[in-house]
Amino acid sequence: MARISVLMGIYNCASTLPEALDSLFAQTYQDFIIILCDDGSHDNTYEIAKGYAEKHDNIVLLSNGENKGLNFTLNHCLEYADTEYCARMDGDDISLPTRFEKEICFLDTHPEYAIVSCPMIFFDE
Repeated sequence: MARISVLMGIYNCASTLPEALDSLFAQTYQDFIIILCDDGSHDNTYEIAKGYAEKHDNIVLLSNGENKGLNFTLNHCLEYADTEYCARMDGDDISLPTRFEKEICFLDTHPEYAIVSCPMIFFDE
């Protein structure tokens, strides 16, 4: 069983989703599953996610059918998480390759902590 569930609510992010998912598959720490839930996108976000799910056995793809908002969508993802840790990511985020390695290392060596985050770099087009 994987140690990390990556919860991703995705909505109208067809242009950024491939790069976001590719950044996860480039992680130096690979013991994770990705739980994607499309929140009623009007573009081809779901189709892109489906293509990735067909290629990778560590993706769970869900759909709300209609837009229900991020809170509902993430709680829907959480219903499918059965791992030690949950990580959050959006369809327009890019994770640096050592993100999970650093977070897991910290959590494994500091059991008194329950939440961890890495710094963010903001970017635009």
